[in-house]
Amino acid sequence: MIFTPWRSALTYAAWVTVVSWLTGTVVLAGYSLAFGDRLGPTGPEPLTWCRDQAVFLVICTAVLTLARRLLSPLPRWRTVLVDGVLYMLVLGIANAAPYGGVNPGELLDAAALYSFFGLFTLQLPTAWCLSAACSGKLDAVLKKRYTLDGNERSAAG
Repeated sequence: MIFTPWRSALTYAAWVTVVSWLTGTVVLAGYSLAFGDRLGPTGPEPLTWCRDQAVFLVICTAVLTLARRLLSPLPRWRTVLVDGVLYMLVLGIANAAPYGGVNPGELLDAAALYSFFGLFTLQLPTAWCLSAACSGKLDAVLKKRYTLDGNERSAAG
């Protein structure tokens, strides 16, 4: 059985999540400066935005780490597809959850809106490109299997 070690999966997930989030945040700050808006989180509770972003970073890193660890190593194009969809779902749901708690329909609408917003801030395209670039560096390890008498045998045999 072939699998990805925890350390490799966590490093991959952290790079994809943190760098794409930083790209989205910098592009959003650029949009704010270009249109004369105030930089930083706005609204009645700016600390809520910081908390929501921290929750997104932790959840997204955990989801991508588990996906890489639990799924067998995939070709690069499948890794980008699977992790891209997972990233987009976490981005939409984590950012929309505080606002769409009334019913599931509103939550899905808000999640789709935040995912669409992620395209304009270049957060999703950055995540997809980083997934393609970093997936080639994932380690794949062959897990040893043992027979009942304690002798080692290969996973193929």
